[in-house]
Amino acid sequence: MLIREVAALLGVSTDTVRYYEREGLLDERHVTRAPNGYRTYGDAAVERLRLLLQARATGMTIAETRTLAAAFDDGTLTAESRLAFLEDKLARLDRRARELNATRRVLAAKITQLKARVG
Repeated sequence: MLIREVAALLGVSTDTVRYYEREGLLDERHVTRAPNGYRTYGDAAVERLRLLLQARATGMTIAETRTLAAAFDDGTLTAESRLAFLEDKLARLDRRARELNATRRVLAAKITQLKARVG
């Protein structure tokens, strides 16, 4: 499959596919070169990209995605390790949400104060 076909199948741009390749998340197991120099992508590439896109859609950074992909590749990505990773991610997101809410409260209070002065 050519890059444009993979991109269309997954609903992403060709730049997205190239990005994951540049980041080393798609390698010779996933991408080969045809004699004409075109990249060809097999089923393994499509499946890998689906997993990468799912990870990114859940808010994982590229570094976190890379960590998960490496664990998958070396066979250490067990259900238990996935659970621990996801629980840690959720805890960090909860912490960040609390921080954002605190910032929001401060801004809302400042807006209320300013409106009282202006209005």
